[in-house]
Amino acid sequence: MSVSRKTKIIIVSAAAVIAVGGCAGAILLGGQDVVRAGTGAVYASEDSSVSSASQSEADSVPVTEEEPEAEPEKLSFTQFKKAPVEVYDMSYVKEASASEKVQDPNNFTVEFPKDEGEYYDIHNDPLGFTSTRSIAGEFYTVNDIHTGATVTMNAHDLICSAVYSEIGDGWSEEAIKAQAVAAYTCLRFNAEHGILETVGIKRNYTSTIERCVSAVEGQVLLYNGEIINAVYSASTAGYSTASRDIWGGDYPYLQRVRSVYDSKDPNWGVPTTKSKAEVKSILEKKVGFTLSDDVTKWFTITSAFSGKYIRTITITGNSGQTATISGEDMCSLFGLKSLAMDISFKDGNFTFKTYGWGHGSGMSQWGCCYYAAAGWTYDQILSHYYVNTQLALSSYYTQSSEPSQTDSSSADTANIPQNTPEEGSQPAAQNTEPDNGAAAQTEPEPSAEPAPDTAPEQQAQTDVTEQTLS
Repeated sequence: MSVSRKTKIIIVSAAAVIAVGGCAGAILLGGQDVVRAGTGAVYASEDSSVSSASQSEADSVPVTEEEPEAEPEKLSFTQFKKAPVEVYDMSYVKEASASEKVQDPNNFTVEFPKDEGEYYDIHNDPLGFTSTRSIAGEFYTVNDIHTGATVTMNAHDLICSAVYSEIGDGWSEEAIKAQAVAAYTCLRFNAEHGILETVGIKRNYTSTIERCVSAVEGQVLLYNGEIINAVYSASTAGYSTASRDIWGGDYPYLQRVRSVYDSKDPNWGVPTTKSKAEVKSILEKKVGFTLSDDVTKWFTITSAFSGKYIRTITITGNSGQTATISGEDMCSLFGLKSLAMDISFKDGNFTFKTYGWGHGSGMSQWGCCYYAAAGWTYDQILSHYYVNTQLALSSYYTQSSEPSQTDSSSADTANIPQNTPEEGSQPAAQNTEPDNGAAAQTEPEPSAEPAPDTAPEQQAQTDVTEQTLS
């Protein structure tokens, strides 16, 4: 076979140009439609004619010696352009789409949006921080959630009573210490921002409680030198929630944190079952229109966070109208403990299976319990849940004073604290790089169910005097 030297031959491996598999695609070479998928070579000629020689034929082209070889031309790289979409055979894509998940209207689980959220999983080394001070000379006024009364107590008795109410004395001492630091941090934060905190008070606390509180007395958590809003809840759905997702305020230390042991919580996977007719009645009363005849359209989860926590759900009516309700609405309508839930339908009944209890932000009390049982110290637990915070010894709270009359008066209720450190307090630096080597696990037998949660007020933070710990 003889080929003129003026004809440029470009041989391109089919594997480098097209995806082998029978797609009827096309590649435009230098603006010209050269070849469709399935050929083994691509040729482009100056006169726009296309050769169809094989690779072997091209290799066997004879070389003539009638005239000396001219200086070879410098060839530019071929410019590849994407073919128009109509050139491609997309029928197989349409077939695949059509065969994707078709929900059985008699047995289905409502799908969540894809979860691509980042999270923290911090495991610092123990600090060995032992500085303490007495807080018995500080007095705080709080609302007792058990009696509804407003009481004023010295801080030592108040923290002992609150911790005893929250988790009892049956958990590991490291867990009790972590709860004590979080509770005092909250107390200080709320007091310094003029917030009347609501806590549970359980008097006649045990020697175990007092020993643990005394071991960490006066210690608080700081972020950038300021006492934090150290909120906590009974448990999470496997990840704590960021404050911005729950309350809208963005506390940088209240982020999404992995809480691996929360599946051991008794509040994990609690089912609430309602009949189809009951759910229909509740929803129609809420949204004000008749629901779709297609039961699979009654709940569409449009926004979620921290895995299973529902932010918004769309309800669809029989004429195509829609309404959006919140995760809080779902809890209120169906008597659920958590925004984190699975929704399924089978045999004419809806099942709402919830995970965790409470808002899920900050420290998980059940997570704290099991991390302590796995060998974590109280400061490791606190630095795990409160991101980039430091443990410090607080200063004396000067605005507190002993009451002239005991225990009670009426007052407005308000939720939760933030805090301030002490003159001469210095935070111990902590690393926030995750370390997944948590030791494993003896199962504790807690003596008390934690209170569901504490919820923060969104307040500006105040300056704090601090001193670095050596």
